[in-house]
Amino acid sequence: MESLAALTTAGLAALLPAGLASADTSDDTTFELSADDKLRLLAMLNPLVKRLIDDIADDVGNSAVRALLLALLAEDLGRTTGRAQIVAAGKIEETDAHTLCEKPLEELHELHSHLEDFVGGATALPADEYHRPGSKMPCRDAVGFLKDRLNLSYSQARQRLISRDLLLPRSGFNGAAIAPRFEHLGKVFNDGTADPHRVAGAARRLRSLQPGIDAQANPDEALGRIESELAESLVARNQTGTDQLLKHLSAQLDATALERSEALMETNFGLRFQGKRARGFIWELCTGVEGHELLSTLADQLANPHSAFGTGTQSPDDAGPTATQDGEGQPALPGLPSTSLSPDAETIPSWAIDPETPIDQRPRAGFTDLGQPTMTGAQGADIEVLPGETLAEARERHKARNLLQAFLDSMRFAINRDGETEPGLPAKPNIEMIVTISWESLVGKLNDPGITTHGHLVSAGYARRLASVANAIPAVLGTESQPLDLGRTQRFFSRAQRRALALRDRGCINPGCTMAAHRCEANHIDPWYLGGKTNLSNGALLCPVCHASFHAGHFKIILVDAIPHVLQSKARDPEQRLRRNWIFHPQSVPIR
Repeated sequence: MESLAALTTAGLAALLPAGLASADTSDDTTFELSADDKLRLLAMLNPLVKRLIDDIADDVGNSAVRALLLALLAEDLGRTTGRAQIVAAGKIEETDAHTLCEKPLEELHELHSHLEDFVGGATALPADEYHRPGSKMPCRDAVGFLKDRLNLSYSQARQRLISRDLLLPRSGFNGAAIAPRFEHLGKVFNDGTADPHRVAGAARRLRSLQPGIDAQANPDEALGRIESELAESLVARNQTGTDQLLKHLSAQLDATALERSEALMETNFGLRFQGKRARGFIWELCTGVEGHELLSTLADQLANPHSAFGTGTQSPDDAGPTATQDGEGQPALPGLPSTSLSPDAETIPSWAIDPETPIDQRPRAGFTDLGQPTMTGAQGADIEVLPGETLAEARERHKARNLLQAFLDSMRFAINRDGETEPGLPAKPNIEMIVTISWESLVGKLNDPGITTHGHLVSAGYARRLASVANAIPAVLGTESQPLDLGRTQRFFSRAQRRALALRDRGCINPGCTMAAHRCEANHIDPWYLGGKTNLSNGALLCPVCHASFHAGHFKIILVDAIPHVLQSKARDPEQRLRRNWIFHPQSVPIR
């Protein structure tokens, strides 16, 4: 059976125009053609591929197999052209194309507009004519030339040249060979196993991490390890997984970056009215990790079709005494009236109401208590004024901060369903922010960051402060917790077990799935009804879709050192390697 290279050579030979048919193609892998003739062949391949894809799309019919192969081959073509764009940009710089005179540029533009004459041999390429040194040129450098000639943005043109330097070998000004800066990524870039634009973007981001890499005890070893991990991620993971890995690598290289970012963000916290627009009254909310976790969790609960929260369908016993229901809708917020007008509700006097306003839309008496004194400090004595900030600005920031806190407290009050009935007892928070962090970092021996259930990194110092907050749970690895193995005594996983599963898995364990832990289901690896125990060693988090897929037999879950790994089908993972979900465990290594 002939090799793919030999078949490619024979196919290209068959495509040669009639005037080139006599070219020597005896070699299985090379052509004895001039550069101009190869450019003619490339010019012909573009419309040929376009027509071929359109014809195949029309002929596929109802064959899903052919449609999938078409998609795979189209993706291969996209990767090839993506790499070609960066290779060609590098040749523009190497040949000083920005110094060409106007005459060859005009002729080349005309030739490109009528490629049929060039492919057929009727038109030849213009000669290279350059501006004299010291003369005024239309473009200052290769970046400007690419920008103008290819209709790119300046950033796009510059990124292509930077990517060439990082991923491809080139010749220096004296003809000496220069190796690519990142050889591992260059190999992935050249062999087409990953999207070249993703590889180029990752290489540029890795370059930005160089100061942190240089600060390591062994920079070369650190760079090799990081580049190898990144190359593996580009081949085996999607864009989100690679972004997560880069985020973790950045945090590890610069332990103080998160703390600086958190300190910078904190001065902007608040809830501010931005004005009225055509779509309504606009408010801007700016909060930190804790507030974001609270809002994200609440949004997930409201959006979860399996949750009864906010639907008005849960019973009073389920909702708890603080989550009272007013007919339909979500629980009432503290301090606000019911959304429905009860018969006993007191309305404002009739003379203060538009008689055409329906009774269920009339305001309550409690909303007419205007003119109450504001709860602010006298002359701003209890308000901290930041450097460069006026007292009026400090008061505005303080007001926004208090409004934000009231908003978050109202949310906590509204969704409390713990059932505490003792008068005066503070509401026990039911939205729990779990921060996973090592014991060494929590006690200050290391500065490795922690990670929340939504995948956001927090600095070690911030995690230490959260350890004393009522609704923040520091999930410390390496310490003993509650007894979690319940064996066959319980059908469903307990709250403590689900918390431990969230700590270990962080989200759905299926590689590539982005569903966070609080939206997943605790699944028995060995089904309970077939004798499986309700133990952590038999549990794993799966989102509803992946849960159904697991029970349908589309993938297997295998424990390695008490950690669940997924083995996909050969169609999804031809390498057949055990993997953790790289979204929540960016630095996990596949196991053969």
